[in-house]
Amino acid sequence: MAHPEIAAFARLAEGGAKPLRRVEGQGSLLGRTMHGIVYDAIHDEFTVPQQFAQAILTYRGSANGEERPVRIIQGPHSELDAPEHVEVDPVHNEIFVPTRHGSVLVFPRDRDGDVAPIRVLQGPDTLLTGDNVIAVDSVHNLLFVGTSVGRGQARLLIFNRTDSGNVKPRAVIGGPKSKLNAFGGPIAVYPPKDEIIISVEGTGPYAELSSDEAYVGVWSINDNGDVPPKWTIGGPKGILRMPRGIALDVKNGNMLVSDKRLNAVLTFHFPELF
Repeated sequence: MAHPEIAAFARLAEGGAKPLRRVEGQGSLLGRTMHGIVYDAIHDEFTVPQQFAQAILTYRGSANGEERPVRIIQGPHSELDAPEHVEVDPVHNEIFVPTRHGSVLVFPRDRDGDVAPIRVLQGPDTLLTGDNVIAVDSVHNLLFVGTSVGRGQARLLIFNRTDSGNVKPRAVIGGPKSKLNAFGGPIAVYPPKDEIIISVEGTGPYAELSSDEAYVGVWSINDNGDVPPKWTIGGPKGILRMPRGIALDVKNGNMLVSDKRLNAVLTFHFPELF
């Protein structure tokens, strides 16, 4: 059985390095399945979904040990349904949560308890399905939702950040040239260069187990239609197998990628990105 924990390592850690600290234990309220974690540098907090408790948990940035969240969004008014991913907009003080029934819920960042969403993006015109990853660009006021429409078929939907209700995307990236097969995990954005960074799974029959086609690709926030990535890391016979999380180390020109099948965090020096 998996042991629920969030581990913090030194930036230059390598190999079988030990974590500097861990958040774990019953008091932390963490669950076994956490497919998204977001660090808020402005407020020094990190937020994770708790799928089994239908909750969104926020901790101090320096949390350690069996430490409880400082805030919990949970309850029938929240409309949360086994959340797997989450995004925090620290500039506009909002939390975005995609749901399994094809919607995006938006909450005030600093609220606690049985909180109702302040906006809900949902409806046939949104093109949202029940399997979504998400990112927010606070600078350009954009919302990105990666949604799968079948094995080997996915698309990136671009909305205005404040869109609500049954709203059509302002742009859609997808198609055979885009090579958006299936989203591996959360999306990253780098507003100074108008960039979207996406982890992409392979297309083979065993892509969920292992793939030599998995990669991380970079698109522009201004792309629309069947547009190929301008940069890729991985791809056919590359090192990546099932990339999940992406983090940007802007100061050092690095991109960090977690890979589920490699059970590793890989650091790539990628100065062109910045």
